[in-house]
Amino acid sequence: MPSWFDRFGQEWATTGLTDDPTNAQADAGWAYIGQAPPTVEQFNSMFQWSDDKDNWLYGQIGNVIASANMLPDPNDLTQLLRAITSKLKIKLTGPYTVWVDSINGNDSNLMPQQSTPFRTIQHAIDWTLENIEPAHNWVYIQLQPGTYEPAMLQVTWNGGILIQGDTQNPRNYLIKNTNGFALGAAYSGWFAVQGVSVEAVGGDIDYESNGTGLAGQNAGIVIYKDIAFGSCSQSHMGAWTAGQVWSWGPINYTIYASARYHMIAWVAGIVTSVKTHVTIQNNPLFTGAFSAGSVAGYIQAWGFTYTGTARGTRAYVDAYAMQNLGGVSPDVLFPGDVASVTYRGGLYV
Repeated sequence: MPSWFDRFGQEWATTGLTDDPTNAQADAGWAYIGQAPPTVEQFNSMFQWSDDKDNWLYGQIGNVIASANMLPDPNDLTQLLRAITSKLKIKLTGPYTVWVDSINGNDSNLMPQQSTPFRTIQHAIDWTLENIEPAHNWVYIQLQPGTYEPAMLQVTWNGGILIQGDTQNPRNYLIKNTNGFALGAAYSGWFAVQGVSVEAVGGDIDYESNGTGLAGQNAGIVIYKDIAFGSCSQSHMGAWTAGQVWSWGPINYTIYASARYHMIAWVAGIVTSVKTHVTIQNNPLFTGAFSAGSVAGYIQAWGFTYTGTARGTRAYVDAYAMQNLGGVSPDVLFPGDVASVTYRGGLYV
């Protein structure tokens, strides 16, 4: 025997005949028929009208409930409220953690808790932008050990996003890309990152982001701390067209593999490695230069120190680029086995 709830979505007299009243008759109610009883067809029509209105409302409510991945329950009078609430952004009053696990996570999870993490950093960023009202607070995208796909942030936001692994063991949290960059920001978007390693292979063509570990472009900003830089066919850090990659210092970080450049700034980009100590492992080769600036790019590296050795040109500046080294010669400041060079109005200060 069906219940009243089962009749939602159904209609009275679907197998019977109906006879719709006129507007005047409907306004008058059953009085228009006088003392004679209404016909079956008229009863059927009026009940269908009632069902049609109920079903329209039920359809609206049911779709809201379904959008929250729930099935309508006649005994649960909080479903609609919970479904509507789930559509509202979470307004922060303090830091908020979004959990990501490349091995055990799933981007189909509804809430990125420690027990139900997302799988990719990009989905965590996108979910954060869509579902969080930061009110100038930080969102921590907390990674679990594993290898991660690349990610990018391309919009402004009135809060901070920090992607983090473990500052003591960054090599256990690898973010890797092929023919692109590992982590990038653009179009005034910005985020911070710490306790991870980055690798990016692909081309090494000038003015392209292929093979860049940390990339800031088109006014995007990447802030880094306690990073491990692995093999990158273009650069470990690159900034161009007013983008920035800058250190959240004083900091320590590690270089464990080669790149064309460790850091390069061009077309008004800025790369900063200030008050930094770098541990260099495996004697990496920098086929372009360790520190490079071109086309009005700007490098800041005063207070830079390192241990270990590297091969390649220590630095170059070209086309009115500048490297602010605190008055120290790049041949003293930077690792390498080839003297620094200057082209077309470049300047070391």
